[in-house]
Parts: sequence; structure tokens; C-alpha cells
Amino acid sequence: MSRLLIALALLPVWVYATVSFESDSRVLNRSVNGASSADMLAKIMPSVVSIRTAATIPPEYIRRLRGRLDRSDIKVDSQTGEVQMFIGLGSGTIIHPDGYVITNRHVVMMPNNTLATTAYVMLSDRREFKATVLGSDDSTDIAVLKIPERNLPYARFADSDKLRVGDSVFAIGNPLGVGMTVTSGIVSALGRSDTGVGLLYQDFIQTDAPINAGNSGGPLIDFEGRIIGMNTMIRTAGQGGNIGIGFSIPANLISVVATDLANTGRVTRGFVGLFGEDLSAEDCEKMRLRMGSVLITEVAESSPAQQSGLKKGDVIVAIDGKPFDSWNDLRIAIAKRRPGEVVQISFLRNRTPSLAKVTVVERPVSP
Repeated sequence: MSRLLIALALLPVWVYATVSFESDSRVLNRSVNGASSADMLAKIMPSVVSIRTAATIPPEYIRRLRGRLDRSDIKVDSQTGEVQMFIGLGSGTIIHPDGYVITNRHVVMMPNNTLATTAYVMLSDRREFKATVLGSDDSTDIAVLKIPERNLPYARFADSDKLRVGDSVFAIGNPLGVGMTVTSGIVSALGRSDTGVGLLYQDFIQTDAPINAGNSGGPLIDFEGRIIGMNTMIRTAGQGGNIGIGFSIPANLISVVATDLANTGRVTRGFVGLFGEDLSAEDCEKMRLRMGSVLITEVAESSPAQQSGLKKGDVIVAIDGKPFDSWNDLRIAIAKRRPGEVVQISFLRNRTPSLAKVTVVERPVSP
């Protein structure tokens, strides 16, 4: 009897002792194609920063809220001693070792729609610098900041005109303030301009890489870690979060605008005095033209376009021998040109092909 009791008491031990689990402690073979992007991301991540805007708190407000202010939401300026409260949050990318940072204009805008006078940039190593806003562009939602540090890690631009739908992409930023985060997806579409945000120049890359509040201003990078875009906004369908429809400003547009802002604080855009609209699919078929051809609807008086002989009713099919996808695409291509450049416009008049050489001037500033 006693032997039976002992056997029954030991039975659970015998049962559990027969169970074991295997583990494989080998390091992941990241050399296998598609196995990991860790090495690439390790190189680009130090160039991505978090950006916070701040406003000075009046002394009487500080006294009234004494003991109730969260220390993580305020900062004492080391130079002036002023107490500042953080207002906005976003992301950015260092694009030059001397501390030039790109972000969205709306990241450095205050609630009263004025440009922030105080912004702080935090690096991946947790160092934080007070930044100067060198300039911003309300036509593209791009801004350039400068921090007082040198020999910084920085990212390089890729040629966004070479992007294709289906290319793998990664979005990096500080969504909802949780910390630097990487998400992945593909290029879902190119040349989006009907987003309804009111920007004068829209040429967005659409991606399904998850983007949320706080990602604004952060980079969209390709599989080699180069900047192909700047994450700017999402469509939410009223759900308040990411549903896989995000938009990024393409690198080629960022590069042109950021160069001007960094050097002069303003953007110089090309202008030839043309106004147009997309030629209808029916007319393109009748004239045996590719979709994207543009019908000139107006030529400004005494403009370079008029001086070159272009007229209302002409149909533009190429600029410098290259076709384009729409009137929006053409106007952005012209805006990128520098004053004094000569562009060659291929057009049809009464279905007869012709060429016009047009000298670009600076676009007049809108009143």
C-alpha cells in the first residue's frame, strides 16, 4: 500500500519531467535577402529627430499653477531662465552634418497660426538643442531648422522621380510621443494632388506604411535608407487613426525647397506665365496623345510664355523632351526651375507639332 502511495505521489513529477522545449540560439542570418532591415535602419535612425515647439509661460500663470505643472511638459531656458511649456510635437531629419533639419511647416506652427519662435530638437542619443527656424514654406508645408551642433549623422536624398508603385518603404518618426518608431509598407501611388489640404504645390507619395500624429516631418525612406519623402498627413475616414492611407512630400521637391530656405529663408520659384488644364481622355484619344497632355487656357500678358509665341489653345506634350502626367505635374516642374533657365516646350497647334524656348523668371509673390 505504501509503495502505491509513493508511486502516485511521484506520478506528476514523472509526467512533467517528460516535457521539454527546444530553442535555437543561432544569430539570425541577416544576409538572406529580405530577412532583416536592421543594419540599414541602424545607419539612418541617428539622423531622425523629435521636435517640440514651446511657448513662454507668464510668471503669473506659473504661480497660479504651482504644483500642478507636469515637469515633462515644461522646460527652463538655460540662457534666459524663462519657463516654457511644450505645445506641439513632430519629427524631422538631419540632412547636413552642420545641424540642418527638415520637417513639416505645420510641426513648427503655433495654435494661433504663427511660426514658433522656440523649438527643441532631440537627437537619438537624447541630447536636446534649442533650434532656430530658418524658414518655412506654406505652399509645400516644408520648414528648415538649424541646431548649434556639428559633425552630426545625416541622411541623404534619393531621386524620388525614380520611385515605382510597389517599392518597399519605411516611415520613421515619433508617433503620439511614444518614442522613435519604424513602420513599413509600400508605395501605394504617386503624384497625389487631390488631398484637399489647400497647399499650392501637391505631389504626394501615397503609402500604406502606418503614419500617425507625431510622425509629421519624419522621413519616408527606401530599402537602402535614403530619404524618398517626408511624412506629412493621413486620411482617417473619421476614425482618428491610421487606416493605411498616408501621404509624403517627395524628396525632389523637398530638396529644392529646403535648399532655398536654408540659404535665403525664402523659396524662389520659376514662372513662365502659363495656365492650363488636363486635356480630356477623349481629346487625347482623338489627337493620339498620351494622357497627361495639357491644354493652355491662358497666357499671361507680357510673360515669357507669350514672348515665346505660346497661345491659348495650344496643347503641351513635353518639357525639355520629357512627358509629364498632368497640369499639376507640369506646373511643379516649372516651379522647380531657376530664374534665367531656358526650357524647351513641345506643343501642338492645330495638331501641328512645334517647339518653344521659354526663359524662366521668378514667380511673383502672391499678395
